[in-house]
Amino acid sequence: MAGEKVYIVPEPKRLDFTGRWFEFDGFKNFPEFLATEFKIPKGSWRIVKTEGKGTGLRVKDGVVEIWGDEKVCYASIIQLVRQGGGKLPEVTVEEEFCFKFRGFHLDIARGGVPKAETLKSILRWLYLLKYNYFAIYVEDLFPWKTYPQIGLLRGRLTEEEWMSVVEYGEKLGVEVFPSLELCGHMEHILSLPEFWRFSEWHRPMEGCLDVSDEEAREFAYRLLQDALELTRSKYIHIGGDETWALGRGKSLNKTWSFEGPSLYEMHHRRLVEIARSRGKTPILWGDMISGMYLAGARGSREKWAEVLESDIWKKSVIANWDYSPEPLEHFKEKINIFKSRGLEQLACPGLSNWLRYYPNFEVALTNLRNFLRAAREEGILGFMVTAWGDDGEECLFSLLDPLILASMEIAEGEGEWEEKWMALTGEPEPVFKARILFGKPVVADTLKQVLYNTSRFKRMSKEQVDRIAREWRRILEELKDVTLPKDLEFIRRCLETGLKRIEGKATVSDYIALARIYSELWLSERKPEGLNLIVTRLWGAAGRIDLNLP
Repeated sequence: MAGEKVYIVPEPKRLDFTGRWFEFDGFKNFPEFLATEFKIPKGSWRIVKTEGKGTGLRVKDGVVEIWGDEKVCYASIIQLVRQGGGKLPEVTVEEEFCFKFRGFHLDIARGGVPKAETLKSILRWLYLLKYNYFAIYVEDLFPWKTYPQIGLLRGRLTEEEWMSVVEYGEKLGVEVFPSLELCGHMEHILSLPEFWRFSEWHRPMEGCLDVSDEEAREFAYRLLQDALELTRSKYIHIGGDETWALGRGKSLNKTWSFEGPSLYEMHHRRLVEIARSRGKTPILWGDMISGMYLAGARGSREKWAEVLESDIWKKSVIANWDYSPEPLEHFKEKINIFKSRGLEQLACPGLSNWLRYYPNFEVALTNLRNFLRAAREEGILGFMVTAWGDDGEECLFSLLDPLILASMEIAEGEGEWEEKWMALTGEPEPVFKARILFGKPVVADTLKQVLYNTSRFKRMSKEQVDRIAREWRRILEELKDVTLPKDLEFIRRCLETGLKRIEGKATVSDYIALARIYSELWLSERKPEGLNLIVTRLWGAAGRIDLNLP
């Protein structure tokens, strides 16, 4: 509803609001696609394109003047319409961005494959918040033409689904591109019997390609070619992270000399060249070429850091990832690993949604604030916020929306995102309070452990368990009269069941009810593949209670 303040995400360079609101019945000439997708009514108001410095808009009675980047202007107008409740504010807005690349990276490979309509819903949210890139982490779930058997039983995207999402993004001005794995994290591909021979390790589920083998390399290059044929964006992500087994398996047996770093450089050089030959700028993760996460292995960090001296990385963009709640200087040092060598890079913070039913807001927001501030001060190309799905992707995509907004406001605005979330969504403050409470570590980090009575939970002291129970009771008491949307209501039900588990009062029916509620939520946004893992865990917990097992 129209109020005393007007909000724009991200905070613009200039926002002048007179305090006056005009009656609004809709637009005569709002772009038809945007009007349909964002439910902007037809009416008497007009959009007038004019000249101006940079990008901005001016709202007068019955007219909105716009100049500069029209996609940004229309996103801001939609934001104003959402806040007005049938009115538009008399306001002047001037916008300017620090980052050329403003991206969101979503893992769909670890459990839940979104329906095409879910990906389009995410794209609408990204557009509204002024993101311009959407990377979809696929592993085996891309619509491969050469190897149609890959991902077939895991709900992989069809070519029709993929292209419908790409084209939808194009209409919104958000480039969609695949995030691939062509060396490490190939476990779902290498575990198919016909591809076992390409595995570096004796156990294909380790996921590392034997790049000392020419046939294995050519296999990866063919996968890249398949992806390039369906990529319209300027960018494509070629992976390259966590290839710890490289050089330690079959390739080691050939020479009895550890050649992991040189094999990595050789293989990724060719991947970069293939992408560049198709007019694309390849993105790759920065951990292996810098050895930044290998400090615990004797000599490994120094050995891998030699790869950083290769000239091929200047033809790429480095995705510099770090999901920790470290201070500002930590991230500046991380950025300067690549900046000091003249390499383009993206800061890649994380939403701390993996291994959980709900994101850890405290860790995520600290990571976002410090990493993105460092990126801003160091003047790098951009950012790509990551959401991962390790261990089944239990965290529903719908629960990520507040953090996606917060990310943009922290990156490009002043970081004050809470009021903006409520203004753009119309969410009542008590519901927003539930989001914040559920995002506390005492909930986000322990909920799964308690529900499944894991070994980690069993090792907790009585004092730790009592503290968890006490905090959960306090949160439930605060929210006892609050009506929550279905996804948040599920988290509340999990807390109630978890408390009963701590008290020794949980029943089989408690867990069966959770499984049914969660299944409905999963199927509302995802394909059915992968749901069996979560249902099996919940029914398994029910069975252990029924049999009085620990």
